[in-house]
Amino acid sequence: MVFSLRSRLIVLSVATVIMLTASLSLLITSRASEYLKSEVGSRLFATAHQMTERLDQYMWGRRGEMRVLSELSDMKDLQNPEAITDLLTLIKNKFPQFSWIGLTDPQGIVVAATGNILVGQSIAQRPVYQEGIKGEFIGDVHDAVLLAKLLPNPSGEPMKFVDISLPIKVGNETVAVLAAHLSWSWVAQLEESMFDQIRDRDKEEVLIISAIDQTVLLGPKHMLGQRLDLESISRARFSEMGWHQEKWPDGQEYITGYATSNGFLDYPGLGWIVLLRQPASVALKSIDLLNLFVWLTGGAFALAFALLSLRISFAIAEPLRMLAQAADRLRFGGKVTIPASRGIAEVDTLTDSLQQLMNSLSEMEAERSKMESFALRDRLTGLFNRRGLEQYLVAPKSKMMILYLDLDGFKQVNDTLGHAAGDAVLKEVAQRLSSSIRDGEIAARLGGDEFIVIVTVREEANKQYGNQIATRIIDKVNEPIAVNGVTATVGCSIGAAFWSGEGSIDDVIETADQALYTAKRSGKNHIVFATV
Repeated sequence: MVFSLRSRLIVLSVATVIMLTASLSLLITSRASEYLKSEVGSRLFATAHQMTERLDQYMWGRRGEMRVLSELSDMKDLQNPEAITDLLTLIKNKFPQFSWIGLTDPQGIVVAATGNILVGQSIAQRPVYQEGIKGEFIGDVHDAVLLAKLLPNPSGEPMKFVDISLPIKVGNETVAVLAAHLSWSWVAQLEESMFDQIRDRDKEEVLIISAIDQTVLLGPKHMLGQRLDLESISRARFSEMGWHQEKWPDGQEYITGYATSNGFLDYPGLGWIVLLRQPASVALKSIDLLNLFVWLTGGAFALAFALLSLRISFAIAEPLRMLAQAADRLRFGGKVTIPASRGIAEVDTLTDSLQQLMNSLSEMEAERSKMESFALRDRLTGLFNRRGLEQYLVAPKSKMMILYLDLDGFKQVNDTLGHAAGDAVLKEVAQRLSSSIRDGEIAARLGGDEFIVIVTVREEANKQYGNQIATRIIDKVNEPIAVNGVTATVGCSIGAAFWSGEGSIDDVIETADQALYTAKRSGKNHIVFATV
């Protein structure tokens, strides 16, 4: 089959545009997908890590309360059970997460307890006594056995506890065992208070996994008690923290952030694994939209070039037809005039067309670069996100002050005014942070209401400058913010650490984070300096 020059040019032009579109689509979506996946995974890991820290801090606090209680003199006088009962009841009322607190004699007979539950009965066969008489004991999550029918259970769901027990000694003699069942429902309350920010994110879910048997302790109801064999859990069991994309038992691919509970201060932790997952199809849906945009753009170019090729082919074929007619006339002996060649003009036209194609491809490449830059910015505030901060720190300037910020009272704004107002507050705070620093210094949003500001200093003794910046930030953040006709007010706690240009910048950021927790615990709305 013989094809005309016009058909060949049209087919060649359309095929060229389609191949370029396919190549560009593959390049753009591949790189953008990796950037977006890394951003989502890092965010999920950071949130999971925050929850492990909160879990450990919470358990450390409850253990400390039990220690203080065990040192009281009233707890060592088993002849006065009424006074002991009053004391235990006071503690339970103050900390309702304790479902039951009891005191046994050395043989395991309960002599006093909240609500007088199990008084006179033996718990000598229960681990809470058997381990507690040996020394301080914190057990993993378990089902209720003795207390399931004795304690109120408004929800009707199966009751689970975490045991805390320790011996009470007079001199070297064990005179009693103090035991408590901490309701597992407090973890759900912690998750409720901590993860308000993820409720606006599409299909993100939190799971807590037992380190003993890899079963789900907290998560979607249909997964409770289910044993999971996942790469994320395997990595977390070896104290690795990060994120991973993998297929779950339901057959879906999820991007999963994972972190392990490693304890707090002198509390060793129970090794709970926190997973935060989001379906990959949801997390990366913007990539599909980007791919569709590239193909629609390529289709428009293909149509435009088909029409252009039609004109070009006519311009090329017409002088050839005239030359053929002249040749025919010449063949039959006629007198002909050879038409002038328009080859240079046609080449110029083709060159112009190719230049248009290159310009169009350059615009698409610029759009791709813009998309890559967009992946380094927080979508809400416009500040650098965690990935943008990491890129900034690839070649860090020498001698920097790291200011780790967390808003005080932000949850109340969300709860009272709504998430839209909370977003407006975050945007205004971001603008105030940007206006508080010099050129070359940056502010970044790590997620939720946590920010990092990096300022350059000349020497470690220049803490005064860091304090001036922090004070300026705190003053600006404390200024009222008008939101939808009402005034919102938030505070700002700051942890600061100095980096001299040597050692790991990640360690300095972690130190600033710990200083932030110190600022939170010691009154909030001020700065605490730390050193590496």
